[in-house]
Amino acid sequence: MNAIKALLETDFGNPDGLYDPHLEEYFLDQNYWENIVKSKTYFVIGRKGTGKSAIYNWIKNRESEKGIIISNLSFRSFPFEKLLRLSDDDFTRPNQYQSIWKYIILSEFAKQIVLDQHTSKNTDDFKELVNFVEFRFGKNLQDLHSKITTRTDKTEVGLQFRGIGPKTTSERAVQLGDEIENISEINIRLEDLVLSNLNNSQRSYIVQFDQLDDNYTLYIDNKKYFESLISLFKIIYSLNSVIASYNPNAKVIAYIRSDIFYQFSSHDPDSAKFDFHTYYLNWAIVNKNDWINPPLLQLINNRIENSIDELSGKDSFSFIFNKTFIRLYENGKLIEPFKYIIHRTFHRPRDLVQFCIKTKEQAEKMNKLDYQTIKAAEKEYSAWLIDELKNEISPVIPSTETLFTLLRTLGTRKFSSNEFKEMFLLGRNKNINKSPEALLRYLYELGIIQNINTIDNRTELYSIIRNEKSSYEPRMKAILHSGLVKGLHTFRE
Repeated sequence: MNAIKALLETDFGNPDGLYDPHLEEYFLDQNYWENIVKSKTYFVIGRKGTGKSAIYNWIKNRESEKGIIISNLSFRSFPFEKLLRLSDDDFTRPNQYQSIWKYIILSEFAKQIVLDQHTSKNTDDFKELVNFVEFRFGKNLQDLHSKITTRTDKTEVGLQFRGIGPKTTSERAVQLGDEIENISEINIRLEDLVLSNLNNSQRSYIVQFDQLDDNYTLYIDNKKYFESLISLFKIIYSLNSVIASYNPNAKVIAYIRSDIFYQFSSHDPDSAKFDFHTYYLNWAIVNKNDWINPPLLQLINNRIENSIDELSGKDSFSFIFNKTFIRLYENGKLIEPFKYIIHRTFHRPRDLVQFCIKTKEQAEKMNKLDYQTIKAAEKEYSAWLIDELKNEISPVIPSTETLFTLLRTLGTRKFSSNEFKEMFLLGRNKNINKSPEALLRYLYELGIIQNINTIDNRTELYSIIRNEKSSYEPRMKAILHSGLVKGLHTFRE
């Protein structure tokens, strides 16, 4: 087994963990079950591409093994436009969406309890819960979160839900499930029933929310969108706190991008309380010691060794990407291929997997694996990274071609905020709808530029990639992220 043969035989998987059919075979478990499910974690936060959806799916796949019931609620095709019209005027902003979110969550728990074969079915509370589920939702209990949103209307007397079961009119005695149409009123009784059944069973029930940020680019300037998410997080926070005293094995977990999460505080200072119940995903390699077998290296080694038994238990990445043979240079010095690649990524699993896939494609095309192969792969990877950013940028700055033309003029040199402003004005970038100062802050928030400082011949980079809570410092010089340079020179609208 030589390096190029090992590379060509490795299945690096799908860069998007949500759609990777083989994820279970090489998933890097960093004690997620204990850190997320068993602990007091309610929220999982991470940058785009850090593996939130992969963890979400991995936890769901433990359902049979752990003997619990897990509902994965996806919001990829969720009718958010409809939900944003379902504010409850009994609540002040930004809390006005709590009623609809509470109904969605309680209904999902009700479904889980009713379908659970191990639930005690002889209590009056259980029978009433069965009636609620049957006469509200009928036989098809898939995608209740979407159905509830679609079939709820805002009226003069509050939010009203139209049931889709066999009975939705006054055909039975007054009981939860038929006559009580107002969601706020339903929630009061439904919460009592769910808590009673959770207390009686002590079974583990998990409800997970993912892809809440899929609609972000559509609603980036929509205050209601942030208010709806804050309302959801507040309901998860309060419901989990109550549920814990009835059944410590049941809870709700939400996954969301960190850049969205960090904006909550500007809409509602009370959101600071979420921090205690938050698990942060961060793969960044910051300090010298972080380079010693970092999780990103473990992740890619898992994928190589899953494909090639011969390399199991070895430093499989270094076997394929051999420093001595490939001979990559950075700043005039020979550098480890892993470091070279990581320096061109946003320190995300998605980036590293994509770079390895591009290297594999180029090695097959060129029939060799050396520095020229890596350089060719870097060009393809960099173009992919530009496309990734384009999708994120275009809702904010529609004229992405103008922006990338401006970025191309930066090259690899350091620049001050004043120098950037001069280039901005000379380029007549009037169709970029931001001031130079605002644009610099935005580019930093995306990881496109980094602050740079040199002390005693030692260069230090300050980046949102390494510290998500950092911000652009205009008194320091900046530099374009090295992973974008080649892509900027090949980008075409």
